[in-house]
Parts: sequence; C-alpha cells; structure tokens
Amino acid sequence: MSNSKKITVKRLVIFLILAFFPFYIIVPVMWSYFGEPIFVSENPDAAVANYCVGVFGMMIPSIAHIITRLVTKEGFKNTYLGLNTKGKMGYFAASVIAPLAYSSLTVFLIWALYMNDISFGDTFNNVNMQSIGLLMLQLGYSVICFFPAFGEEWGWRGYMMPKLMELMPKPVAVIVGGVIWGLWHAPLTVAGHNFGVDYPGYPFVGIGMMCLMCTVMNAFLTLITEKTKSVYPAAFTHALNNNLGMGIMFSLFSNEEAMQRLEGLSAIETFLPFIGTIGVVVGIVCIILLMKKDKPKEESLEKAA
Repeated sequence: MSNSKKITVKRLVIFLILAFFPFYIIVPVMWSYFGEPIFVSENPDAAVANYCVGVFGMMIPSIAHIITRLVTKEGFKNTYLGLNTKGKMGYFAASVIAPLAYSSLTVFLIWALYMNDISFGDTFNNVNMQSIGLLMLQLGYSVICFFPAFGEEWGWRGYMMPKLMELMPKPVAVIVGGVIWGLWHAPLTVAGHNFGVDYPGYPFVGIGMMCLMCTVMNAFLTLITEKTKSVYPAAFTHALNNNLGMGIMFSLFSNEEAMQRLEGLSAIETFLPFIGTIGVVVGIVCIILLMKKDKPKEESLEKAA
C-alpha cells in the first residue's frame, strides 16, 4: 500500500470512530435512563430526547469531518461546499424529483399490495384541502430539515465516500459506504427508530433493511455529489426522503377504511415497498444522469471550485 493510501486509511478510520462513537454511547445510556427503548417510549421526556437525538445526531458526521481534518492536518481543500450550478442543474433537479417520485409511487404500491380490494377511486377520492395542507406542511418542514440533512451529507458524501473511492473501485465503495451508513443507524434501529421493536427478526431484520436502503440511496447520493462537486443536492434529497414518505401516504390515503388499513400495517410492511420504489426510481435516474455528458469547460470549472 502506498503512503498516500495509508494516510487515507488513517483519516477514514479516525472519521468513522468519531462518527460512530456518539450514537453507540448516547443511545444505550438513554435506554438505561428511561428503562425502555427510547423510540417506542410513551414517556414525554423520552419524546423530547428522541427529537434532540434525531436532529443533533444528524450533525455528528459533519462534526467528525471537521475534527478529522483538523487532527490529521488535512486542511480544508476539496470540501464539496461549492455551489457551481452551471451545466449541473439536471443533477440539482434530480435531487428533488427523485424523492418526490419514489415517495409518491410508494403510496400506489402500498395500495396495490395491501388494499387493492378497495377500489383505486374509493381509496383516493376524498383528497381535500386538509390533506393537501398536510402535504404542504411536510414539504415546508423538509426545507427546515435541510440543515440536519446537510449534517449527515457533508460527512458521508463529502468526506467518507471520496476516501473510500481512493481505496477501492467505485461500485465496491458505494456498497461498503452504504453498509457503513446503515450500521451507523444501528443503535437507533435497536432502540425502535423506523421499525419499532415488535417485528419478526428484531433487531437484525431492521438493521439489514437500513443497510439495504442506505446502499441504494448511497449510489444516487454519491453520484450527484461527485458530479456537482457539492453536497447540497444530496442534502436536498436526504431532507425530502426523511419527511415526505408518511406525509404523502397519510394525505393521499383519505378514505377512512384505507387509512385504518394503512395504520394497521407494520413499519416493515410499509418499508419494503419504499425500498423497492427507491431502487427503481434511483436506478432510472442514475442511468439518465450517467448518460448526460458534461462539457469539458464546465468540468474544469467544477474542479476549480
């Protein structure tokens, strides 16, 4: 191994230790304090703690990014904080269109899988201003959540993935990075985040599903980050991904019987279609983006930024 790769490995290891350490300490401590898995607790204090863990925890990868650069004296070149959109608007548009598309398609896939005995028209015929307002609220909240989403993206796509791609072929790096990202969520998954604690195969099935989803998402997020030399498109996607799914479902499933059926589904049952639609939409979008030819002049400007 060359000396430069040894330095990259060292920096990557330091970053991952700093990124993983807080959740793997804080979540067990909170579980011990409240006496139960914190994300399924009905204790109001636990709810506040969960919110803080979710919002501020998403900033951990960026903090790890900064500390690693300082400790290893790497400096702050190639930070992916530039915003040169010239010739790259397709990638920025895809960062918003893709999560809108797969969140919407998930709604129809869930209907087809779990409630197609209720007609399509009956399922969606009561969409009203209240349900549209709920959807608009989720869209607005996604703008606010851009900031914690940026906290993750500047760490994973802005630091981890470039380092992994220095050490291994890009397809392998995408898989390895996705699994790492999924395992970073493991303490949250064990504590009931996303899936609860009452599903078959708990917690390993949940951890595995997070690793699968994170790997699929990593392919898309890495692509748009690499092509734009910016983490902002990935942060847009991440914010929308985290907030649109259930908002769209609960606003469009306006039929009372359909709503009851939806509320009766387990998190695993709704998550599987979600992963499937993400895979299809992200795959199609990635193919379209990879067919896009960037002009050499624009590419040189991107590198300069």
